[in-house]
Amino acid sequence: MSTGARSAKPTVVLTVDDHPLIRSALREVLRLMAERIELLEAADPEAGLALVSRRPDTDLVFLDLHFARHDGLAFIERFRTAAPAAPLIVYTMHEDPATLKQALTRGAVGIVPKTHSTKLLQRAIELVMDGGVYVPPELTRGLAAHETQSGAMSQQQRKILELLAQGLPNKEIARKLGIASSTVKNQLTIIFEKLGVTNRTQAAMAARALLKNGREAAP
Repeated sequence: MSTGARSAKPTVVLTVDDHPLIRSALREVLRLMAERIELLEAADPEAGLALVSRRPDTDLVFLDLHFARHDGLAFIERFRTAAPAAPLIVYTMHEDPATLKQALTRGAVGIVPKTHSTKLLQRAIELVMDGGVYVPPELTRGLAAHETQSGAMSQQQRKILELLAQGLPNKEIARKLGIASSTVKNQLTIIFEKLGVTNRTQAAMAARALLKNGREAAP
C-alpha cells in the first residue's frame, strides 16, 4: 500500500471488528496511507465473509479474535479460502502465545496489537502488503517461549498427541498404547495446558503443526 502511486482501482480493505471506535481508528490510519481506498466494515465474522463473497477484489483483511457470538480464530481459514489473495492481519488485544500461534498456523500473516501506535500499525500494513509477515518482537519472544514449553512433553504424551492428530478417540488411543482410557483423558488435560488450547480440535491442529515442524527439522 503506497501513498505515492496511483493504482487503477482503489485498495479494498475489510475490517471485521465489533467495536465501532476500532473500525473508525483503522479507517483514519488507512486513509493516511493511500489516496484511493475503499473500506468495507463488518461487526462480526459472518457479515465479513458475506462482504468478501461479494467483493473478491478485497486486498487486505483485518480480523479481531473476540466477538460476543463468534470465535474469530475459527474464521481465519474461512477468510483465507474466501479471499486467498488478500493477506489477513489479526488485530487484537489478545496476546496469548498459544492463540496467536494458532492464528499464524491457520493463515494469518500479521499479528498487530490494538495498543500499537499509528506509526507501527502503518509499518505492519506495509510489510504485510509487500508479502511479509509481521509479529511484534515482544510477541515473537512469547511465541518462542511457548514453543519451548510445548516441546517439554513426555514420550507418552507425544504419542497420545500424534494419535489425537490422526482423529482417534480416547478409547482407540488407549487401545493402541495399551493404557487405560482414564490415563489418556488425564494426559490430554496436561497436553491441552502445555499447548495452551481448550479442546480436541485446537489440540489436533497444534499437534499437526508441531509434527510437521518436527519432520521439516529432521535431517
